[in-house]
Amino acid sequence: MQEKEEWLKDFYQEVNAEKRMKLWQEHGCAEQTEEDSFREKLLLARYGKKKKKEDAFVGYLMQMKYLSESTGVDFSGQRKKQAIEIINGLSLFDVENQSQVEREILQAELKNTFLTFMDVSKKGRGFTSLVFGMGQLSEEGIAKKIAEQISAIAFTMPHMFHMDREFAVLQKAALEAFRQEYPNREHFLKK
Repeated sequence: MQEKEEWLKDFYQEVNAEKRMKLWQEHGCAEQTEEDSFREKLLLARYGKKKKKEDAFVGYLMQMKYLSESTGVDFSGQRKKQAIEIINGLSLFDVENQSQVEREILQAELKNTFLTFMDVSKKGRGFTSLVFGMGQLSEEGIAKKIAEQISAIAFTMPHMFHMDREFAVLQKAALEAFRQEYPNREHFLKK
């Protein structure tokens, strides 16, 4: 059991999709417990069956960021429909009826999604530069900018659509990921 916990820890900290899938193939596919079946279902939802597929979960985070920045009244209800599609895509639909273990697995996968999102953001040259690509943000500046994005995704967007209950697991995962990467800087988040 100790060995499984060890590779799972590495699995959930790894932000590279190919390395994650390799870890899964080396360790996760062997036993196929109920928990492993649920993990595999999430991996298929996130990465698909084909190699080189984009990370669907990070894509949903980007959609949430876009929705949080949308202004005006949603007369047609398109944005609300998009929010519901995101809930389904991130396996958050009916999360209250999942077992405690499944919720923990989903939260760990969503935490990894936020870690991946933050890693990609920090590596983006345009993200870390000051004005017109001149100069670089300090570590504190990057933390504030990441906090703005996490706040928009995990808190502003669910508040806008009165869907905090549906996104509760995602919000916990976002907090865990941010705390891990930026300890003692949670005050930057707007919850």
